[in-house]
Amino acid sequence: MTGLLLLSLCAQSSAAETPKAGSGLPTPAPYALLQSWVTLHDQDLDPLTDPAGYGDPEDDTGLKLRRARLGFEGADKQLSYGVVVGVSSPYDGVAASEAPSTSIQLVDAYGGYAPIKDLWFVAGVQKVPVSREALIAAGDLAFTDRAVSTYYLSPSRDLGVVADYTLKFARLRLGAFNGSGDIFGDDDKGKLLSARAEVAIGDGDVYQTWGQVDGFTVGVAVDGFKNSDMATTSMGAGADAIVRMQGLALLVEARMKKVEPKEDLIVLPGVLAETSMTGAMFQVGYSIGPIEPLIRYSIFDDDDSVEDVGDVAEAMGGATFHALEDRIRAGAGYVLRLEKGEMPFPNNTLRAWLQLRI
Repeated sequence: MTGLLLLSLCAQSSAAETPKAGSGLPTPAPYALLQSWVTLHDQDLDPLTDPAGYGDPEDDTGLKLRRARLGFEGADKQLSYGVVVGVSSPYDGVAASEAPSTSIQLVDAYGGYAPIKDLWFVAGVQKVPVSREALIAAGDLAFTDRAVSTYYLSPSRDLGVVADYTLKFARLRLGAFNGSGDIFGDDDKGKLLSARAEVAIGDGDVYQTWGQVDGFTVGVAVDGFKNSDMATTSMGAGADAIVRMQGLALLVEARMKKVEPKEDLIVLPGVLAETSMTGAMFQVGYSIGPIEPLIRYSIFDDDDSVEDVGDVAEAMGGATFHALEDRIRAGAGYVLRLEKGEMPFPNNTLRAWLQLRI
């Protein structure tokens, strides 16, 4: 994977220009992403005291491949498509036991068509349009990973169709997905439905935090989803906002989710009673030339009815260096873990990362 990425970086990718609508399929452009982590220091070295908590990847001192992706994408004013495959390490010790992701998997496989200006229909394996931080591309994440609240309170990718309409500064996205988590079929009659409405004012990108912008840019959104699978019914909602001015980028988000087990269960549900989960995140940074120093704070409560058990807060501070038009990122940061249980184990981490992307 690394060799393919380096070859792609040397290729004449600028030749993949977008043709005019109606002249055939858009010319495909290569896509490649490689993210590696180096754990410089970790407090929970003893496996017997390793808390395996939410958002804690359980890394001891050493090197880890966080993500590696390779594929192609193409788009013009009327058509879009893309196919990306890759591997990734588990998000944390909890997620590792639920869905191992260390084998090569299909990340994105979609096709889109715009029958009229500013109205798109996109079908295939894609992100569910929920949560601004979840919708930010992995290669644009300042810390190369998402907040714990975003990960556990937002659906990820699924197989489905999204209608996406933009009118001046307003945007509405409606999605219908299998909801089963299986991208090759649907093994239950339940579906995942989602809706996201947002407003964006200004010339800056509202799904990126790095870089200078002219004037003032703000994006505000609300969204919600309902997912009915074989064991549970989940309903979630959230609100998020991003503010960018010159080098400043402020991102905030609050989310909630309610999960109910179904009657006449066929498979064991993840919860045994109605459970409400809440979370929030706050991130602020300032781009100074190629340097982006920033801090992030996130909280997650996996059951509002139970005090402290399962609650976690995470604060992270660091800086990222951007080079070669953001094809290379390198950074380091310190993760402060704040579990709220009666016997929390120290598990803070000092981490460095390197990213290559085209």
